[in-house]
Amino acid sequence: MRLTWPEHLQTARTLELTADDQRGEALALMGIALLVLAQDLLDQELDASVSRS
Repeated sequence: MRLTWPEHLQTARTLELTADDQRGEALALMGIALLVLAQDLLDQELDASVSRS
């Protein structure tokens, strides 16, 4: 999954606005969003290292 940086930021902002009674679900979704961001950054780093070779 490739999200742009603005899409990652929008996801974080959306989750930040959740109601108090859904805070647990929002935190779980934020964890997933962070995993997606980490994967996207790793993929970008690997793509850059392949193109330099």
